[in-house]
Amino acid sequence: MSKLKDRRYLSSKFLEYSFQALQDHFTNKDDFISFFEAIENDDRKNMFLKTASFYLFLVKKGDWFVDIPGSDKKVDYLTDTYKYIAIFSLIESLQEKEFMDFYSFLVRRKTNVKFPINDEKELGQWYRQYKQEFGSIHQSVRFFKALSVQRKADLIKNLEVRNVKPTIENLSKYLYNLRSKFVHEAKLVVNMSSRTTFSRYGKKIVICRLSLRKLMDFFEEGLITYFTPHET
Repeated sequence: MSKLKDRRYLSSKFLEYSFQALQDHFTNKDDFISFFEAIENDDRKNMFLKTASFYLFLVKKGDWFVDIPGSDKKVDYLTDTYKYIAIFSLIESLQEKEFMDFYSFLVRRKTNVKFPINDEKELGQWYRQYKQEFGSIHQSVRFFKALSVQRKADLIKNLEVRNVKPTIENLSKYLYNLRSKFVHEAKLVVNMSSRTTFSRYGKKIVICRLSLRKLMDFFEEGLITYFTPHET
């Protein structure tokens, strides 16, 4: 029995939410509707509406509020962290392949592993191939690499990691690792402010001019690019 596809977001309600999220990038609503109707099929249309609507609620119109005596109701670095993590969760959600663990990757016929694996070096090669295909960090890299040449240059100019080559790939990995620092170590994102900040990334100095607002703009453009049909 075939699995029923979840297309619950294909409705005028989520189309309106999506327009609210991305309207700054379109001349008018008709222009947005034309963009939406050009998306290849119902599955991708559904994914677009889900992602854009979640972005509206979790990021663009979503703030983190606290109700603690002696604390401000809205704390900038808390709400920035909340929004930052949400942005990268949405980028990860665009991974269209179903997640597969490393063991399943090794034993599937398509991978074509010859057992037994000889040594640690060969195992490491397979693991790097697995991460290339299923690793979340590579989804982040692909997302930002799809931006226009000018926008990639703009993004790179806003972030400098000393002694690291200023490429969109290295920048994407740095941004993703900030997400991982919170997910795995509960380290808040504190350098996405409206001012230039200086921090450390390991032993390297980071000069950041990338505010959360700017990152949102890059995400919105990347989302539109991701769902724009490309000629083959």
